[in-house]
Amino acid sequence: MSFLDELYYSNINPNESRNRKKLPYEKSLKTFSDIESKLTKELNGENLKLFNDLVNASDEISATSGVENFKIGFRLGVMMMCDSLFSDSSILKD
Repeated sequence: MSFLDELYYSNINPNESRNRKKLPYEKSLKTFSDIESKLTKELNGENLKLFNDLVNASDEISATSGVENFKIGFRLGVMMMCDSLFSDSSILKD
């Protein structure tokens, strides 16, 4: 895994001691989990398999896009820093 993958998957965690607050994400996650549990109990056979396949595919899409968006954002930040460090600084001397 690359450094960015390691950082994304919390193998490198620079904000480990940060206090976590309730986020809208947590509310959505609970809603999703509750509905998933209800549907799992109600569905059976092929419908349950299709539902589980849908949930698994959605998880894979979210994970993949999350990693890629994290990398893009990180690279954009590095590009901004490089641009500010190596650009023409003559405006600062006036």
